[in-house]
Amino acid sequence: MLVELLEGVFGKYKLHYPSKGQISFDCPVCSYDIKGLDKTDGKGNLEINYAEHVFKCWACGETHNTRGHLGYLIDRYAKKKDKELYELIRPDEFKRIDKTYEPLRLPKDFKLATDGNQYHIPFREMRNYLKRRGVTDEMVKKHNIGYSLEGDYAYRIIIPSYDVNGKLNYYTGRSWNPNTKSKYKNPEAEKQIVIFNESLIDWDKDIYICEGPFDSLFLPNSIALLGKKMSDILFETLYEKAKKDIIIVLDSDAWGDSKKLYFKLSGGRLYGRIKVVKLPDGKDIADLKGEILPEYYIQLEK
Repeated sequence: MLVELLEGVFGKYKLHYPSKGQISFDCPVCSYDIKGLDKTDGKGNLEINYAEHVFKCWACGETHNTRGHLGYLIDRYAKKKDKELYELIRPDEFKRIDKTYEPLRLPKDFKLATDGNQYHIPFREMRNYLKRRGVTDEMVKKHNIGYSLEGDYAYRIIIPSYDVNGKLNYYTGRSWNPNTKSKYKNPEAEKQIVIFNESLIDWDKDIYICEGPFDSLFLPNSIALLGKKMSDILFETLYEKAKKDIIIVLDSDAWGDSKKLYFKLSGGRLYGRIKVVKLPDGKDIADLKGEILPEYYIQLEK
């Protein structure tokens, strides 16, 4: 039904990969707004992933912001009845919600995890927790890992993220108290636009994709998904900037998500450069100590 709706709005598709939920059309922005044509330009640059409800034009996506949630595209180019139909068939998780966020700041009492009184019990507990997790002082300094003893993030280890310009864009707070009901506490932020610690990424080297910030500490040149799904902006940035291989290393209980991510990424200019790792049951990324054994790599076929 959704494919038929898209054809009704944008005409006959150029390419269609049902297994990926990807379909391409001539871009209306390129054709009408930029080139001023009476008909479409025949380039097929508008790519839509109707499984994820996102779109991007590979020709004018950057210059004219022709990318984002599919709902925006439908709002602009569809007729009223098609808009109404899309609202009926679009899953709730893809409905647009406009929300504003306060500027992000680290907790007021944030201190680097190497700074503190070794005779102070909370500091010693925090240091022992990091040691059990295999986190070294070098990791602490590289990632600016800290802790808080007051307020909402009291008795939590803080792992911050900085964007390409070195500006704080997210952080996670992990409790070191085993009796805490909620292990993680995160700030109110637009997580979907975050590329975790983009400031540390070398796009000319292999890039590792993992689930959480703690995982990313044990993998070179890695990006944490902050979950098991990849955001639109991370997908687009990897597609445009990654020069070498992309290696997916999710937890052993997330093999299904690993496969979905593999097939989502494995296309276009990334084809042949996506690898996926299946960890043995009971092992986590910290156990790898930065080395992934050859037998952990799995070859997937469409």
